[in-house]
Amino acid sequence: MAHIDLPMSEPISEPRSLRHALKLVRMDLDRRLCLEGRRPGMLQYLGLALKRGGMAVFLFRLLDWTHARNFRLITKLGHLALYYLGRAEIHPGARIGPGLVLPDIGGVGLPAFCEIGRNCTFIGPALLTIGGMEGVDLKVDRIILGDDCVIGPNVRIIGAVTLGSGTQVKASSVVMTSFPKVGYLLSGIPARRRAVLPIEQIKRWSSLSAEFMNENISS
Repeated sequence: MAHIDLPMSEPISEPRSLRHALKLVRMDLDRRLCLEGRRPGMLQYLGLALKRGGMAVFLFRLLDWTHARNFRLITKLGHLALYYLGRAEIHPGARIGPGLVLPDIGGVGLPAFCEIGRNCTFIGPALLTIGGMEGVDLKVDRIILGDDCVIGPNVRIIGAVTLGSGTQVKASSVVMTSFPKVGYLLSGIPARRRAVLPIEQIKRWSSLSAEFMNENISS
């Protein structure tokens, strides 16, 4: 079972308290362990926290809370730690649901203008960017990823793009247009639809252990 069911009551919003931020950290780490086929436990949490991907989600959740509380100096220092230790750049204002998995190799860049759903996985370095695109209004436009999306290594998502739940983007693809329907498999430069896969199969597939982006996902 690669999918972990998270409480639907968990909103994609700023942590309400430090306790809430730590709860989100645990949900992120639980999903990483679930994808790896391991049971949660203190030793497992510690092991993930010492890896670059686990450290990045831990720092992001805490910095999301300090930013909301306007602890500017702590937030600034924390983002330096996130960049140099976690090798990730996640800007304040990004809204990311629980169950986030980041790669141990680092290299993920997420702007303030993105909304990412629950149970999303980044396999390798990836960049989401919206600035500098013609016709983009930074006051209202967003990059939106639905639940259970899988973003491959060296992927670029450029502009005010919306991807539906269960979207998978193959390695080295560049996504410049929206694909709001569920279960699309995308690849290419620019990315095009290659297949439509059942969302329930995508949820059960471990994107960290199975052959990446296998179009014949086994149930």
